[in-house]
Amino acid sequence: MPVNSDKAIGAVFAKALAEVKPSEEEFRHDVNVINRLTGRLREVVPSDVAIRVVGSVVRGTQLKGDSDIDIFLLFSKKYSRERITKQGLAYARKVLESKRDSYTIKYAEHPYTRLHMESLGVEADIVPAYYIDNIEDMSTAVDRSPMHADFINSRLSQKQRDDVRVLKHLLKANNLYGAEVRTSGFSGYLCELLVYNYGSLLDAIRNAAGFTLPVLLDPKNRTELKDRSLIARFRSQFVVIDPVDKDRNVAAGVSTESLARFVMLCRAFLKNPSASFFHRAAAGRGGSARALQEFAKKAGLDIYLVAAKVPDKSEDIVWPQLRKVSEMIEYHANKHGFSIYISLQAISGKSGLLAFLAPRQELLSALHSGPSAFSAKAQSDFAAAHGKALAFLVSGEKLSALERSRYSDLAGFMKAVAAGRIVGRRKDVALRGSSLFINKIPDSYAEQIYNELRKKLMLR
Repeated sequence: MPVNSDKAIGAVFAKALAEVKPSEEEFRHDVNVINRLTGRLREVVPSDVAIRVVGSVVRGTQLKGDSDIDIFLLFSKKYSRERITKQGLAYARKVLESKRDSYTIKYAEHPYTRLHMESLGVEADIVPAYYIDNIEDMSTAVDRSPMHADFINSRLSQKQRDDVRVLKHLLKANNLYGAEVRTSGFSGYLCELLVYNYGSLLDAIRNAAGFTLPVLLDPKNRTELKDRSLIARFRSQFVVIDPVDKDRNVAAGVSTESLARFVMLCRAFLKNPSASFFHRAAAGRGGSARALQEFAKKAGLDIYLVAAKVPDKSEDIVWPQLRKVSEMIEYHANKHGFSIYISLQAISGKSGLLAFLAPRQELLSALHSGPSAFSAKAQSDFAAAHGKALAFLVSGEKLSALERSRYSDLAGFMKAVAAGRIVGRRKDVALRGSSLFINKIPDSYAEQIYNELRKKLMLR
């Protein structure tokens, strides 16, 4: 890449960094808050329990206004998991300083406490774990977190820490930041490892632009791996070996779709470096419904939205179920001869939203593919199963049945979906009695759907 292009990219990065790097005042505030919280914990926690701060603040990779304060209470192995969980929750509650402060219990491998310190203007996670010196002694998944902090703090330069901030900013702007199921994107730790592995953000972007599957990285040794057995071992084509735990894939939460979008984003950025890549905001309230309708009209697509009932559970539980139901609906639509171009999922309160964008289709008949005509039993069974066929066709050796369509258009099919006749209840997603909206999407749902559409299409 020409030197002047490097300078142009450097200028874009510098501008992006200025937008997200905390000021000295904010940094001092965060440090004071951490000292205050750890001081309060020290007053109530026994001396044999170590207190470690492991979040992005102490790693120097936090973003402005988004400080990640994670305080770990590290217990001896002499305590049971039930004991450290119970004690950890009890100690965390004693940190509350005023009536305005509150807490919620969150769940990872075991419960931990999220403090909402309104008196200090911050949130902080208090996490019980075991103190370990060696990864072989790990008892819970969070035990390795202090080791992650040690690895990053001992290796990243200040320039690389700032590069991590810019990478997080880029990923956030393009809906690729966050390892939760809803996003299936890049965690903060993965961002740190990518910058460390390649030495800089620019080199990470250049390499990512040329990714081909599989992508197998070993950040500890800053190298790419050729061992394709890792694909089966980790059940993924994107593997980033955790430097502190060789049996963990840090990129496990990144979907193939998210990786593909990241690769395309890197190519587009290198082709035309611009600050606009860091400012891809959603349409915002009020504008989403209009933007959604405008896109559908321009593309010549109809929008079908099924609002199903879902329980008030973690999105990490409900979201995979919505995706599976969406896949099942699309499968049955294809089976009935309909084509769906785009499928989207979202959650709004107690409603699971399943949106489908498709061209207008009217079908009087549908062709169902069958077996080889040379297989006597399969051919006989297929003919019996399609006894009401208008005709049977042979193309090469394959048999097909031409039948009158059960649903003459996609609207009729979607009505059957909303009535629960196509896909029944799947765990927490109840389709029977769902609400169906065609083209006219309520404003209360439009924002989520449009934002999911933007993620899918990478709209600017």
